[in-house]
Amino acid sequence: MGERTDDTSPGEPFVSAQDIEDADDILFAHPPRRVVRWLCGCGEDYPCLEVVYARFVKAAATGPDEPR
Repeated sequence: MGERTDDTSPGEPFVSAQDIEDADDILFAHPPRRVVRWLCGCGEDYPCLEVVYARFVKAAATGPDEPR
């Protein structure tokens, strides 16, 4: 960005009233939310690739409708 010049007095507002209104609208439309996710025992997101592979192997061996 550009450097501050001497012709900008420190008393000037940095943002306009419209900027503040826009910021309020953005903050209202984007509130924080809690997200819960599962982690595998290895630390990866669950299911990790090894779990996906193991489930695939078991489903192929037993059939999709049989209990594991």
